[in-house]
Amino acid sequence: MNYREHLLKPLSKRFVDHLVSEILANPADFPIVYQLMYDKEIKVAWRAAWACQKISEKYPSWFTEMQFKEISNLAISTTHGGLHRGCISILYNLKLPNPIPVDLLNACYEWMISPRFPIAVQAYSMKLIYEICVIEPELTSEFRTYLESISPQDYSKGFNASRNNILKKLIDK
Repeated sequence: MNYREHLLKPLSKRFVDHLVSEILANPADFPIVYQLMYDKEIKVAWRAAWACQKISEKYPSWFTEMQFKEISNLAISTTHGGLHRGCISILYNLKLPNPIPVDLLNACYEWMISPRFPIAVQAYSMKLIYEICVIEPELTSEFRTYLESISPQDYSKGFNASRNNILKKLIDK
């Protein structure tokens, strides 16, 4: 299958599910689709990220530590909302490297609180910071204080639901 050509066709959930099924049936094609996340045609890149997101949910082991770093850099550098969301959700599904990339942690704090980012990016950023705190417990109290200082009325219901769920996990920890 010519994946790039396929990614240029009209988009739907069924379309992405078909693409993911094709990759799962032919795992040797995964690197081809992964590389398309860096395509110069943004439509191809974010659709490839969507497919890779779905793959990362089922097979996070298909991604290497180097790919984690590449996806992290792409998330930090992209200005496209769909590609950004795809990258963040992939990172959330993957095993965090050691040491934790400080630039990613800093970016997640920015993405989490900035109203210019979609709620999905804010929520995944919050979840990713929590996962970092699981590995680096000394960051937990700072993160908890940060979340507690956020004024709920300044954010959406979705943001506040994510915030409350993570605060509960931090308190129960």
